[in-house]
Amino acid sequence: MRIIFFGSSTFSLPILSALLSSTYSVVQVVTTPDRRKGRGQKVLPSVVKIFAQEKGLPLVDPEKLSEPKIAETTRKLEPDFIVIGSYGKIVPHAIFKSPQVAALNVHPSLLPKYRGASPIQQAIIEGDSVTGVSIAEVTDQLDAGDLFGHVSTKIDEHENALELSSRLAQLAGTLLLGVLEKFLSKTVGRTPQDGSEATYAKKLDKGFGNIHWTKSVLEIHNQIRACVPWPSAFTSLYGKRVKIIKSDFLKEDARAEHKAGAIVDIVPNSGIHVQTGSGILILKQMQLEGRREMDGYQFALGQRLSKGDRFGGS
Repeated sequence: MRIIFFGSSTFSLPILSALLSSTYSVVQVVTTPDRRKGRGQKVLPSVVKIFAQEKGLPLVDPEKLSEPKIAETTRKLEPDFIVIGSYGKIVPHAIFKSPQVAALNVHPSLLPKYRGASPIQQAIIEGDSVTGVSIAEVTDQLDAGDLFGHVSTKIDEHENALELSSRLAQLAGTLLLGVLEKFLSKTVGRTPQDGSEATYAKKLDKGFGNIHWTKSVLEIHNQIRACVPWPSAFTSLYGKRVKIIKSDFLKEDARAEHKAGAIVDIVPNSGIHVQTGSGILILKQMQLEGRREMDGYQFALGQRLSKGDRFGGS
């Protein structure tokens, strides 16, 4: 079986690895072009491009998939399947209709829940206890195709988006091989999505990381988890930006009256306890701009913080 794989992120890698470990033939990898990244704005390839080159796989990284020659090249490869696993761009109709059997979308949510760009983060933001991976037919409507399989998994209340993405990617690779096997044995099932139950996960921007301390402790804790590794949750301290990397929480409020964002305690082996709109957030890992990451207690000592000092302004 001949497969063309579309992907561009770390989530893509275990899926592509699963295909390479099977008897299927990956006849081409399509990824996004090199981009400027990081503080130095160096031009860097996608992780999928690096991986594909290391494995000696046929690779293209077009700027636009809408160019007619891309669809023509795809057809000439005579793929049985197209597999899309976190590519980051819309694949045109002329391309996803080219395989002999099917074009499959590997999506990290339990569709029709959280269609769109940020399903892993959205599940954490909403405080969900369960999420999963779905494999759906690629159609002109985003993430709306018939379902060929899914797998679910629990979300730990302290698991961040990077950790959850890594687990889901491993599950996705195994699920994909199972679905492909069912296609070959002609036992695959097809379940239409119920559009009335669809929800959407919009793409996050840098501003989403800004912590508003008047929110509840669980809202902020989930925001911090969802923002790892990007866009990173942040607040301010004496006019400087502070990145919050890891947190915990106490659902009860401080005994004394404190404004949201105020430090109510600094505890060794715990962290900085901060009053929120409802509950106490424990800052466990953080980073002042231009400095190294450190645990909350050491941060407090280094910045000479004390009870009553306040993060942010809201």
